[in-house]
Amino acid sequence: MKELLSEINLLYVEDDDLIRPALQRVLERRVKNLYVAENGAEGYEKFLEFSPDIILTDIKMPVMDGIEMSKKIKVKNPNASIIMASAHSESALLLECIEIGINDYLLKPIQKDKLLDMLLTNIKSILFNRENIRHQKLLQTVIDLQASIIFSYDQSRKTLFTNKLFLDFFNKESLSNGKLMFEELRNSKNVTLLDIKEDISWIDYMFLYPEKDFRISINKNNIDIIFIVKTKEIIQDDGKKIFVITLVELKI
Repeated sequence: MKELLSEINLLYVEDDDLIRPALQRVLERRVKNLYVAENGAEGYEKFLEFSPDIILTDIKMPVMDGIEMSKKIKVKNPNASIIMASAHSESALLLECIEIGINDYLLKPIQKDKLLDMLLTNIKSILFNRENIRHQKLLQTVIDLQASIIFSYDQSRKTLFTNKLFLDFFNKESLSNGKLMFEELRNSKNVTLLDIKEDISWIDYMFLYPEKDFRISINKNNIDIIFIVKTKEIIQDDGKKIFVITLVELKI
């Protein structure tokens, strides 16, 4: 527990001059870096300056309250971890915290052990997400190094990811809208199914015959380029399917 807490950069926002110093001393002994603010406006400025892992904040404060500060923080970083502390437990207040996306809600007076447990839970989630992002970046690097066009889609016909060669070939800057990109591929007039007599788009053919290789011709800059389409169907733990497609250019 101590090892994980020692990795936290924590922002503590509290206006009460009696409560703040006592809890500040507790937190300083356990976290990596502690940033302290006396109201929401100051807290938001320190959030922008230090990008803390977790924000612990009171609700009712002068200048800017904890709710307003949290809204501004969530605009800047929707994934920010925020623990809200308050002496009030009104349902309307709790609902507002849920709507904002507050991670945890702590009633005052704050119990030290309960707070430390909340911090531990949040840092575990943060570290898990960081590791997940690291793996995603590694995977993206690997597929970007491939010499073939690669992309993936799910059962709802949404493009999930592509490699750089895909974006370059189809003149896309990024995968900004997976559904739209899928429909553009499906309805493209520049793609022709080869050796297939069915009146069907090449994307629909992949859905009907997953893992069956076939050939397509893509007209790019008035040049017909022939590809072998290879599809791999992957069934996830929840039973949902995703499809990974590779377009291998045939050199003629």
